[in-house]
Amino acid sequence: MTHQPTSEGLGPSPQISSQPGGPSLLEGIDAFLAAVEGLAAQVYAGRLSTAQALLRLGDDYAYIRLRDLAQPLRFLRQMAGAPPVRLGTAGFRRSLVDDENPARHYTAFLLVGYWLPRWAARWVLWGWEIAGFVRYGGKWSVPDMASGMMGVRHGRLVRRYGLTVLPGLAAAELAEPSVCPPPMGRSSGSSGPALRAA
Repeated sequence: MTHQPTSEGLGPSPQISSQPGGPSLLEGIDAFLAAVEGLAAQVYAGRLSTAQALLRLGDDYAYIRLRDLAQPLRFLRQMAGAPPVRLGTAGFRRSLVDDENPARHYTAFLLVGYWLPRWAARWVLWGWEIAGFVRYGGKWSVPDMASGMMGVRHGRLVRRYGLTVLPGLAAAELAEPSVCPPPMGRSSGSSGPALRAA
């Protein structure tokens, strides 16, 4: 796990891992959720705006630096490269993982979904995935599409309700569901009433 936060002018990112020789705190989904929760708490307390918190997430986890948009080739190289913070795959929903850094793709499209209207964000996602299909010799990534669509949807919800909704959304949909025993009084074959998704 690597941690070298890069957000300029926003203060230190929440410490989620360590350099060699220091204590190892969290990894994978747990580290990502801790960072998101820390930023949401800072937004709630008025120390950061939602936009500042998202810029920090983009910098650290997706290598998206909007300040570099004036240099498009540099900006695109950064987006295609490894971000400063790489958490690994531990605890991420398996259906969203196709490489060693699933937080990167989700975070990128969380930002796209926040900044662009839904239709434009989806066009960007499709364009990025088609470019990846060509770049990687015909390999289509279903997990990246699912992660990207989830990021866009979460970005739109953050735009509407604020960053404080993100920790719950991310925990519910990015984390691999844990194996729980069936509720008391039910056999393991009974699933109970079906819940309708919102």
